[in-house]
Amino acid sequence: MDFSTFHCPRWDELPDLALYMDQVLLVVNGAFAPVTGGAPPVTASMINNYVKLKLTDPAVKKKYSRAHLARFMMICLLKRVLSMQEIAAVLDQLLRQGGLEAGYDCFARVLERLLADPAAEPGEACPAVVTAALRAVAAKLRVEQYLHEKTP
Repeated sequence: MDFSTFHCPRWDELPDLALYMDQVLLVVNGAFAPVTGGAPPVTASMINNYVKLKLTDPAVKKKYSRAHLARFMMICLLKRVLSMQEIAAVLDQLLRQGGLEAGYDCFARVLERLLADPAAEPGEACPAVVTAALRAVAAKLRVEQYLHEKTP
C-alpha cells in the first residue's frame, strides 16, 4: 500500500445517521482496510469493551452516532501502540483542545501526513501527545507493511 494515498474520513464524511453495530463495523473496518492489510481493526466485542471502559458512550437504542464513529476510528488505530488507559488520556487531551469534531479532523489530517512521510512535521495544532501517538501508529503500520512485503 502506498500510504501517501490513504485518506482518513473527516467528520463531515462520516455518516450522519444512527448506525447499527454491523454498519459501524463496515464503516470503520472499510476506512482502515487499506492501511491494515485488510485485517479488520475492530470487532463488535472490541466496541463493547470500549463502552465498558468508558472510552465512549453506550449506543442509544442499539444505534451509534457520528461521534461514536469518530471515537472508534481513533481508538482502533491508537490501540495498535497504546494501552486503553493511555488511549483515554490521549483522547482527553485531544478533545479538551477543541471538541470532538475539531479533534477528530486534526487526528485524521495528522495521521495522513505522518503516514505519507513519517519525518514530516504534523502541520496541525494537535496536542504534542496526540502527534507523538500518531507517529507511533504510523511507524507501527510501516513496520507491518515492510514485514508483509518481505515475507516470501
